[in-house]
Amino acid sequence: MAGDGDRILSEDRLRGVLDLFERLRERPAWRWRERLRPLLLLLGPERAASHAAEMLKSRCEDERAPVSHIAADTPASDVAGVLREAKRELSQPSSRARGEPALRFPLLEMALWLRDLREIRLAGDRPPPRGASSSERENHLLVRRLTHPPVGDNENARRRELNRVIRRRGRDVLRDLEEVPGRRATFLSFLEQIAPIGIAVVALISAGTAAALDLASAVFAAVIGLAFVTVQIVARTRGWYGVRRFGWFLRQPYVDRDSTGFLGFALGVFDPRPVEPDDHGEQLDLLLVAAFLEDLRRNYRRDYRRAAWARVRYPVLIFEHLSAGHPGVAFVELAERVRADGQASGRLPGFDPLIVVAGVDPDAPAGADPSGPRLLERLARAVRVDVASDEPQSVIAARGLWDRYTREQRRLGALGSRRELRVDITRDPGGDLPPVRPVRRRPRLAHPALPWIAMVAVAAASVSVISVQVERYCSPFDIRRMENGECVGITDGSYRFGKDSGGRNNDNRLNKVLHQIESLNDHVMESGTRYATVVYLGPVTADPAIKNKRIDLLAGVQGELIGLAMAQKRFNDAAEGDDLRLRVLVANAGAKFRYAEDVAEQIRARALKDRTIVAVIGFEQSRRQTQQAIKLLAKSALPLIGTANSFDGTALLEGDAGYSPYYFRLASPNARTARHAAYWARRGDVGGRKADDAVVIYDGDEDDVYSANLAADFQRSFRPGKALMRPYRDPGELNKSVREVCQKRQPDLFYYAGRSDEFRSFINVLELFCPKEPKPLVLADDEIAKYVSDNAGELGRRGTFDLYFTPLAAREAWTRRWIGDQPLQPFYSDYDPALKEMTDDDDASGQRPSITRAAVSYDAATLLATVASRVYWQERALPSAGSVFAALNDPDHDVLPKGASGALRFGPRSGGHQVVDRPVILATIQRDGTTQVTQVCGRLVPGGPGGADCPPEDEGAGAPEK
Repeated sequence: MAGDGDRILSEDRLRGVLDLFERLRERPAWRWRERLRPLLLLLGPERAASHAAEMLKSRCEDERAPVSHIAADTPASDVAGVLREAKRELSQPSSRARGEPALRFPLLEMALWLRDLREIRLAGDRPPPRGASSSERENHLLVRRLTHPPVGDNENARRRELNRVIRRRGRDVLRDLEEVPGRRATFLSFLEQIAPIGIAVVALISAGTAAALDLASAVFAAVIGLAFVTVQIVARTRGWYGVRRFGWFLRQPYVDRDSTGFLGFALGVFDPRPVEPDDHGEQLDLLLVAAFLEDLRRNYRRDYRRAAWARVRYPVLIFEHLSAGHPGVAFVELAERVRADGQASGRLPGFDPLIVVAGVDPDAPAGADPSGPRLLERLARAVRVDVASDEPQSVIAARGLWDRYTREQRRLGALGSRRELRVDITRDPGGDLPPVRPVRRRPRLAHPALPWIAMVAVAAASVSVISVQVERYCSPFDIRRMENGECVGITDGSYRFGKDSGGRNNDNRLNKVLHQIESLNDHVMESGTRYATVVYLGPVTADPAIKNKRIDLLAGVQGELIGLAMAQKRFNDAAEGDDLRLRVLVANAGAKFRYAEDVAEQIRARALKDRTIVAVIGFEQSRRQTQQAIKLLAKSALPLIGTANSFDGTALLEGDAGYSPYYFRLASPNARTARHAAYWARRGDVGGRKADDAVVIYDGDEDDVYSANLAADFQRSFRPGKALMRPYRDPGELNKSVREVCQKRQPDLFYYAGRSDEFRSFINVLELFCPKEPKPLVLADDEIAKYVSDNAGELGRRGTFDLYFTPLAAREAWTRRWIGDQPLQPFYSDYDPALKEMTDDDDASGQRPSITRAAVSYDAATLLATVASRVYWQERALPSAGSVFAALNDPDHDVLPKGASGALRFGPRSGGHQVVDRPVILATIQRDGTTQVTQVCGRLVPGGPGGADCPPEDEGAGAPEK
């Protein structure tokens, strides 16, 4: 108990020293407050100094702070020995907090290794001593190989061997601690320098790219970023990377070297100069001390490394008791020389953090002479900065006085004029002292887990953002998911539309034809020849509100895609050598063209980058969104070919600007079709009896410009005052309207100007509430052709009403009555084989693509390919959108004399580029589900027999051309 009391009393007596010690080794929280710490001298006899040093060491170890205690009996005979011991103790687990990496000394390790090689070299060919470690034996073997290389290539062989070993040591970046435990913490520290920040930055960049651009760019950024982080991690385990940090040695003035980089420096250390070997040894000691201080500075450098900020205690080197011959005295002097050289030359970007505490007897001599200067004064001179020497200089040396004076002034400003603190530990304080300064705790922001927590948080947030974008993007490449679950955008056929909001493919109806387009596009790209690109814009997905797949109404777009593929295949198969090829892109505008404007903007942006895009075809539905898409695309001067769009005002510009010059329509305008339909109804060509009155059913949706326009055109062309207009806005309103008409008085004719979407509801109510005799008579436009394609058999079997419609094209029209001896258009002979190839043979639902729409899109793609090819050979250059437009805008020649839907020659812009004498066809569904054509007015082929009953203004249209 007495011993414990004495210890407590001793600590109480030294409370002031402990408080000073805490202030010295406490690291400031801010970089700008960091300063080089002074030398702390504990004055007193050896026993008292040893006791105080042990107390300071214990205090550091209790806190797990970095400390090295060089006892008086430590087996360190020189500066290198002091550094080895200091490195070993500062790297101990007791010198760092749990989970924190140890201080690492790669520069000192390399310098000590080179010194060991030098010592072995100077000792000659002596074998390693008994009990030598494996590393010592390896060093002796290396020196033997370096001093006795293969004959004939001595210098090169030495360099190669030394370079090989240096690279190996540079590769072992995690082996600086050698046998010291704590490899796991060191590895995590090494990894956290790269992984958390790198992965977090990659995650942020990827999330930002996904939000600002598209998912493809985000994926690309993530791949590149992660690859960079991986390369960084792997590279830092390579020898060449580890050697890079040894470039510090090349900036040191202490050892001679040649101009071959660090390898030359290493050879300079290995081969000492033949003269002044002692001076060479002193220079090497300076290099060792400089490497030690630089390693410490790097361990405490405030940069992106969390561990450096977590170190709140400076490293302490305690010399228990210094005497004249102790290597610690030389270390203090050399350390001050290194600091002075660094500050005077401006090489060091910051202060080293080392604190030196030394026990010194104030009466101890500085040398062998007891009456000579005191050791205390020798140490004081080592840390003192004098601006100028008292010794006079010669007239020649005078020129360097000013440079020396300014250099010492800079040192004085950085280091101070006198930097030692003397404490006489033998004096009694003679009173109570305040408690010792409390210990500064590690900042919470420097916790070892924080980088990983921050990385996970950032990565999780980024994954959430990207997940939202994944939900937004159906595919990384130009395919976005809209709020109703539809996937819209542009594809070369590689993306299959028709997926639900969960990404499942709930409709494979279009898969085969999209695959065919993709395959044809791949062949074009692989051929290496020139090509022109057309973009198809249409409603490639079904309305998500439709749950019954049998009424998805995709027959129209399926037919148009099949027609596109057929035209592309036929054109490309006929191409030889340097002939132009055709490439097709498919752009989905969504059901009912909901997102036509958004997708048109995508097409416009893509056309600016891809100059092979020469035209856009499609626009099959006359809606407000389609109108806006046409206006937007026309601003890019792209030729636009409308397939089934029949609204009278399609592409009509505001004011008195007339029709857009870039839009060309294949379908007859509603006014012309309605005029023919009303004429045939009045004459009795529809159902065999003349219609005196009619009820016109049409969609009253303001966005649907087709339905109301067709209904109004039919009302004007029918008997004045005999056409009753019945608009609807939803299927319920349609059902109510038809039911009321049937219950009051069944009209002679129902003219259905509505959409295919509601046609099933219409005929169901018609069958339920209209009289069986006479059977209701229904006349409709081409819009219902896609419904007829999927339900022709059912319509024929019902037999409860007679259905007539006016398709844009029909195979049944290509008979002797309408074309005479003209050959069948090749499209119709190729259609059935193509149908088998691009549709499912086992489709038991009866769903079939619309051959009408296939014929029209086939004509659109064929005429564009033909025009582009003609331009290509005329101009001997890749066709552009402008050159294709100029060729289409020639009203004096047929652009396609033998189209599948009729002969094509566009009229002037003033009429909206209508096809001259466009055929208007009247067809009916027979009991067996087949289609019969009863009237054809217009120019189906360049010449053919007449026989059709046409309106007066179309008289002769069905007659042979003169």
